Amino acid sequence: MNEHSVLMSRSVGVRMSWEPRYLGALAAVAVVYFGAARWGLTLAFSTKQVTALWPPTGIAVAALLLGGYRIWPAVYVGAFAVNAIVGNSIFPALCIAAGNTLGPVAVRYGLTRLGDFDPTLARVRDALGLIAFGAILGASVSATNGVATLAVWGIIPWSAYGSVWWVWWVGDAMGVLVFAPLILSWASNPRPVWSKAELAELVVLFGGLVLASLVALEGRFVLAATPFQLQYAIFPFMIWVALRFGTRETGLAAALVTGLAAWGAVHDRGPFASGNLDQRLLLLEMFMAVATVSALILSAVNSERHAAQKALQRANDDLGKRVAERTAQLASANAVLTQKNEEVEAFVYIVSHDLRAPLVNLQGFSSELERSCGELEAHLSAAALSPATEKAVQDIVRKDIATALRYISASTAKFQRLIDALLLLSRTGKQQFRLEDVDVRAVVEATMLSLYQSIANSNADIVIGALPAVRGDVTALGQVFSNLLSNALKYLQPGRRGLISIAGQSTSAGMHYWIRDNGAGIPVASQRRLFQVFQRFHPTLASGEGMGLAIVKRIIERHGGTVWAESEEGVGTTFHLLLPSSSA
Repeated sequence: MNEHSVLMSRSVGVRMSWEPRYLGALAAVAVVYFGAARWGLTLAFSTKQVTALWPPTGIAVAALLLGGYRIWPAVYVGAFAVNAIVGNSIFPALCIAAGNTLGPVAVRYGLTRLGDFDPTLARVRDALGLIAFGAILGASVSATNGVATLAVWGIIPWSAYGSVWWVWWVGDAMGVLVFAPLILSWASNPRPVWSKAELAELVVLFGGLVLASLVALEGRFVLAATPFQLQYAIFPFMIWVALRFGTRETGLAAALVTGLAAWGAVHDRGPFASGNLDQRLLLLEMFMAVATVSALILSAVNSERHAAQKALQRANDDLGKRVAERTAQLASANAVLTQKNEEVEAFVYIVSHDLRAPLVNLQGFSSELERSCGELEAHLSAAALSPATEKAVQDIVRKDIATALRYISASTAKFQRLIDALLLLSRTGKQQFRLEDVDVRAVVEATMLSLYQSIANSNADIVIGALPAVRGDVTALGQVFSNLLSNALKYLQPGRRGLISIAGQSTSAGMHYWIRDNGAGIPVASQRRLFQVFQRFHPTLASGEGMGLAIVKRIIERHGGTVWAESEEGVGTTFHLLLPSSSA
C-alpha cells in the first residue's frame, strides 16, 4: 500500500471520537459545504433547490476520500442546513440531505472497492474511477433521491421529474469533476516545488488562460458578434497545463475556467448567453465537462508516462550500479584466481622439479640393487652351502628381494609419469600460444595418423564431418583432439563395435566442435569431477594418470573457449568444444 492509498484507510489527523480535532474537522467541512452550497444556489432560477453547478458535491466527495466515512455527519449537517434555508420544510430537508450524503459515501465505497485509489489522480485508473463513481454513480444517487423528494412533497410536479433530474445530475457531476480533483490533488501535496522556469511558465500559462476565457467564454474585448466558436480557444491552454504539469495545476485551471465561464453565462455574455439561465448553464457545463475530463485524463496519462520514465531511469541506474559492482567483483575474483593459478603452477613446477632428483636416485639404486642381487646369487652358487641354507638364501634373493624390486620399479615408473604429467600441465598454463588460422580437419587427420595403431587395435569406425577452421595455436589444439580421441578409443564399450564421430559448425556463439563415441560412458556422480586432475573413471578399461581432460580444459580456456561433456553410462559420451570465432 502506498502513501496515498493509506488515506483511503484512515483519516488524516482525525479520529472517530469526540476529540476537539475531530469536532473541528467536522465543523470545517460543514461550514465549507454550506458556503459553497449558498454560492451554488445563486445560480438556481427555474427551481430554487436545483442548480446546474453544485460545488458541495465535489467538496463532500473529497472530504470523505481524505478523511474517511467519519466525515459523513459534517456533510449531512451542511446539506440539511442549506436545504432548510431555501424554504423546504424539515422533513424534505432531512430527506434531501440524506441523498446529498449518501451519494459521496457511495463514491468512497466504490473507489475503495476498486483498489488502492490515489487521491493525486496521477494514474488513468484513478481519474476514470473518480469520473465513473463520482460524476456518474454518486451524482445519480443524489439526483434521484433529491428530485423524488421534491416530487413527493409537491414542490415540483412529477411531470417535471426528468428535466429537473437532468439539471440536478449535471450540477452534482460538474461539482465532482471540477472541485474534487482540485481539492484532492492539492490536499495530497499542498507544497508544490516549482523551479523558477516552471513558475514563469505557469504565470504565462494562467495569464493566457484567463485572457482566453475572458474573450472566448465571457465575450470581453469582442466589439461585435462573431461567427467563430471562440470557446475552443481554451483547449490549447488546458492541453498545455495537462502535458507540462500535474493534476494540481490541471484542476486549478479547470476550476478557474469554469468560474469565469459561469460568470459569463449568468451575465448574458459569451457563447453560452442564449436561452434561460438553466439552459445556458447546462450547455456551459456540458462543454466544460468535456474539457475537464479530457484534461484530467491527459494529465493522468502524462503523469504515468513520467512515472514510468523515472522508474525506468532508476532501474537503469540500479542495473548499471549492479553491473559495475559485479564487474568489479569479477575482476577482483579473476585477479585472485590468476594469482592462485600462478602460485599453483609454480608450486607444481617446483615440486615436480625437486622430486626428480630423489626419484632418479631411487631408480638408480634400484637398478644397482638388482645387479648386486645377481652378483650375490652368482657367489652363492660358487659357495659350499648346505642345501637348506642355499635354498633359504635363494628364496630371499629370488622371491622377496626380486618382488620388492619389481614393486619399487613399477612405483617409480608411475611416479615418473605423474611428474611428467604435472610438468606438462604446468607448461600448458605458461607456454605462449602462436595464434593463426588453423585447419581443424588437417589437425584431426594428423592426430588419427599418430594414433594409427590404437585405432587399428580398437577396430572402431571413425567418421569425420564438417570441421570449419578456427584461429588458435595449432600444436595446442592438436593436443586437445589427441587427448579426446585417445580417450574415446580407450573407453569403448567391450563387446560392441566402436563408433566415433568428429564434427563442428560455426554458430553465433563461436566455433562449436564435438567428439562423440558410443563407449562406456561416465557415471553421473563422477561427471562433476570430469576435468579435475588425477580423475579416472574406468581404470579397468585403460591405464593413465587422469590428467588428459584437465590439460584439455586448460588449453581451451586459454583460447577463450569452454569445454563440457554429455554422457550416459553404457551409452556413450560427447565432448563439446566452443572456441571464439576469432581469438585475440
